[in-house]
Amino acid sequence: MIADHRGSPSAVTRPERAFRPGTTVEPEWARLLERLWQERDLLVDDFLQRFSEISYGEARVPEQDVQRTAADTMDHLILQMGGAELPLDLRALPREIGVRRARQGVPLEAFLRAIRNDFRVLWKGLERVAGPDSIGTLVGNMDCVLDMVEGYVSSIQQAFAEEEARLARNKHLYRQRLLARLFHGGELDAADIQEIAAALEVQPHGTFEVLAAVDDAVPLAQRRYGSAHDAYFYENTGAAYVFRPLRRSRTWLDEGPGFPAGYVPGVEGLAALPAAAASALVLAQHRRTGALATVEAAWMPIAAGLLETTLPGFSDRVTRALDACTPHERERLLQVARSYARTGSIKATSEELYCHRNTVVNRLRSLQEVIGLDLTVPAQAAWALVSLSRYGDDHH
Repeated sequence: MIADHRGSPSAVTRPERAFRPGTTVEPEWARLLERLWQERDLLVDDFLQRFSEISYGEARVPEQDVQRTAADTMDHLILQMGGAELPLDLRALPREIGVRRARQGVPLEAFLRAIRNDFRVLWKGLERVAGPDSIGTLVGNMDCVLDMVEGYVSSIQQAFAEEEARLARNKHLYRQRLLARLFHGGELDAADIQEIAAALEVQPHGTFEVLAAVDDAVPLAQRRYGSAHDAYFYENTGAAYVFRPLRRSRTWLDEGPGFPAGYVPGVEGLAALPAAAASALVLAQHRRTGALATVEAAWMPIAAGLLETTLPGFSDRVTRALDACTPHERERLLQVARSYARTGSIKATSEELYCHRNTVVNRLRSLQEVIGLDLTVPAQAAWALVSLSRYGDDHH
């Protein structure tokens, strides 16, 4: 019975229905219900008045739908309380209402608030028609009213929950098909991208960030984002991809996704996502720590691997020389190389390593003597740093 209804109460046109109580119903209770049956329009007006005070967010249901549902509900409950046979159009009413409201996107909590008003409306109506003379009959049948309304509410709630679950499954399946089309649909034109963006409810020319997870990180990514509403999860051939519109305030690099992954930010447009995801996958496969692997952090070991494939032995000159050093000396040289590569400054490196600038100069000179490459010369520095990346930041 939920809708965005704020109209004034009004009479509702119903099908022709008759109240014929069951033979087992006590006569006084049947007469009381007969009087209530004659005042059904007042019950509907009371319900609609109470209903107007409930907020339902963005869910919108036609006013006529609300009024008709309220009228059918009152008839259904009175007939049931009177032990009467339900007409065909009312027998599946609880399920029909639950399914319809789930499809209309009505929030469950607000929905239950509305339909629980049925008891208040019925009880107020029963008090009115009972008067002083029949109050004993009314009190004696209170359990009947409560059980009837609660059974009705439970039936509606169950139908609502089942339909919501079905819709969620269908929506998830539809989303996965869209993502498969995006990532593996070949060349997509502007119309295709616009269609996918509209269905995913994102801007086709928006800016996105992408994660790729592999190996043990895939189930972690699935648990974290498989059913998320603020990100899109897609799994394929042993890898998981997650993307979302880039946030100005906090990115995945700031907050961490909760699992190790390759990370590519600043993806311009939905059409660029497949290429960005492929890059994120390469980064994930070359990740060496539990943190996110970015291009800035991973490009050197990636370059080293590609160069070794193309030019076998590319790094041997550097690694053989360093391997001949003692572990302590090798670590000191790697430490100064990494720091100087990050800062590009003798002064900043000395501050980062808590040593005198002359110590930094001496260590850089020692590194040059060992590997034959000078980190202060850009071309030699590139060769040296790519080769040194094979040791990894956690090498000791």
